Amino acid sequence: MCTVSVISPREGVLRLACNRDELLSRPIALPPHTVRFGAHEAILPIDPQSGGTWIALSDANLVFTILNAKRGWTPDTKPPRSRGEIIPSLLQCSTVEEAIDQMAHFDAKLYGPFHLLVMGLRGGGEVMSDGRRITRRRVPLERLPLMLTSSGLGDELVGRPRREVFDDMITFGEQTAAAQDAFHRHAWPDRGYMSVRMRRTDARTVSHTVVELSACGRSMRYQPLDDVVRVPNADRVNEVLVPA
Repeated sequence: MCTVSVISPREGVLRLACNRDELLSRPIALPPHTVRFGAHEAILPIDPQSGGTWIALSDANLVFTILNAKRGWTPDTKPPRSRGEIIPSLLQCSTVEEAIDQMAHFDAKLYGPFHLLVMGLRGGGEVMSDGRRITRRRVPLERLPLMLTSSGLGDELVGRPRREVFDDMITFGEQTAAAQDAFHRHAWPDRGYMSVRMRRTDARTVSHTVVELSACGRSMRYQPLDDVVRVPNADRVNEVLVPA
């Protein structure tokens, strides 16, 4: 369960923002740290339950994010492997094309349905899985701004209202960092389950991450939303800036 948006606020800059929505029973994520994967290093938060992640930024100037998918076919039994393992398995890749090509060899039946996005400064790629087969496609920069979203209640339920907010604020509004941040804070007082910053009795938006890429460097800004998850030093923001 997540909402991801990608914009290009100015030429040569890519900005990806991600709201992570999770059950309140799930353990609190560990803040971003640097890990080596083959020839590359990446910055990523860690989900202690799976040992994996939902977002990562590599020194190849690539950002990876993955959303659960809940639409159409649902597996009869829980898949044997966590979707959190998928991004770490790709972080040794040097290009978007290499990462997307590697996904062609994945066995979709080992994981629940997902939507993976890999973005770089020259474009990106998407990998979709319905739990049975993998579909891949390129994401040219001309497609920006871009928004992806999912919900444990069903992707169709939240997709349209969140899309309408995104279009009003960004697609037909301003493709700026301020507009993107406002979109990810958006919440209806009477429709929390549909909101971009969502809330239900059992689940909430628990963190907000922003990644910026440019020829001059890259950064990840990670903020746990601690009015929701009760963590010591709750108002902290973890930010990592890396020169080109």
